[in-house]
Amino acid sequence: MLLKAAICDDEPQQAGMLEKYVAEWAANSGLPVQIKIFSSAEAFRFAWEEEKDWWLILLDIQMQGENGVSLAKYLREMDEKLEILFITALPDYIEEGYDVAALHYLLKPVKKDKLFQCLDKAVKKDVKESYLLLTTVEGERVRVFQKDISYIEAFAHTVQIHFKGETAEVRCGIRALEEQLEGGRFVRCHRSYIAGLGFAARLKKTELLLDDGTAIPISRRLFPEVNRAFVSYYLREEQEV
Repeated sequence: MLLKAAICDDEPQQAGMLEKYVAEWAANSGLPVQIKIFSSAEAFRFAWEEEKDWWLILLDIQMQGENGVSLAKYLREMDEKLEILFITALPDYIEEGYDVAALHYLLKPVKKDKLFQCLDKAVKKDVKESYLLLTTVEGERVRVFQKDISYIEAFAHTVQIHFKGETAEVRCGIRALEEQLEGGRFVRCHRSYIAGLGFAARLKKTELLLDDGTAIPISRRLFPEVNRAFVSYYLREEQEV
């Protein structure tokens, strides 16, 4: 999974140093990271409108034009999962970081070891909250977090992913999506349906009822596997409480 990291800073020397540090961290971690530098908040806004699959932004607070705090507030309204790491010369903006649930803030000059610690923390959160990166039928690239998926339904040439009251329609096979899903969190109920066990409320012989009342059909052949997965998931949940 490619991780896209943005550096938004209007000081070329500072931006170049951050790029070097992130590249070194990526090499040490063995992770595929794509890094891109933006010289203004406006430039990143434009890029983000085109592609919303950014993993992390290293964001300078004090820039010409729109400042980093304003950009962060806009991004957080639109994307609750984007990791925001503030870079600042002054410690006066800590409360602003809380407002946008920033990962951390680093004072200039940025220390490499401190930055590495923040990147380690960010990637651990991202692994824990794994997502699917999808291209919808309309061509938009979206991130759908697996923990938010209630069910997946296959049609002749598309698949619909239902999550948080929304639906993303993609052109692919249901089997290709199934291979990307976390083991133990989903179960194939029918040739055309995969259910998210975290949303399952009741299991019947022919259907799995979700919390919102949606009935997912269960084929006779797959019922034993659905039953095992349902029981196993909720036993594990009880043990973790």
